[in-house]
Amino acid sequence: MGESAVSNAAIADAAELLTQKADMLLERLADRVMAAPTPGSRAWYARRNTADSVKERLLVRIAIAHQAHFDLAEDIARARAAGAGWAEIGEATSLTAHQSRKRWDTTPAASRRQETGQLAIW
Repeated sequence: MGESAVSNAAIADAAELLTQKADMLLERLADRVMAAPTPGSRAWYARRNTADSVKERLLVRIAIAHQAHFDLAEDIARARAAGAGWAEIGEATSLTAHQSRKRWDTTPAASRRQETGQLAIW
C-alpha cells in the first residue's frame, strides 16, 4: 500500500472486528433460516447444545457463507469435527462429496489411507 496514514495494526484490528461481526451475523442468519427458537431462550439453549443441532447449524452456516462467497475453511473444519461427512458438506455447498473434499480437506493423503497390513507397491 506504500506510504499510508493508516497503520497496519489499525487495519488488522478492523479485519478482526469484521470477522467477529460476520461470525455473529452468520449465527443470527442460521437461526433465522433454521426457524430456531428465540435466541437466549431455554428452548434455544436446549436445542443448540445437541450434537445433531451443532452439525446442522454448521451445515446451514456453510451453505449461507458459500452463497455469500466467504472463506469456509474454518466452519468446514468445525463441521467435520462435529461429524459432518463430505457428502453433507457437498450438499450444503452444491458440490459433490468428492469436489468438497478435494477443495477443503487439509488432511495429508498419507493419514487418510487406511492401514491394510499390505506392502505398498508405490
